[in-house]
Amino acid sequence: MDIQLSEKQMEIIATKTARILYRKMKEDNEQPSEYCDVKEAARILGITQNSMRRLKDKFPHIKNGSNQQGRILFVRDALIREYAK
Repeated sequence: MDIQLSEKQMEIIATKTARILYRKMKEDNEQPSEYCDVKEAARILGITQNSMRRLKDKFPHIKNGSNQQGRILFVRDALIREYAK
């Protein structure tokens, strides 16, 4: 059986294959981070929530929300590693 594909069809197949492989490689290399809020982060480190907010830039975190008062979420594993020091 001889199948003839146009150049456009081959490009579509190659692009789709590359996207699938890229997603798979990214999934394999990235484990999702578990996040915790300010209250939990402060508890892990044994400090107050106000202190945690002041020190937030010393720890990996994200800001969830689009406004200025967005919720701060910290990477739990990084906090635990810091506590273990």
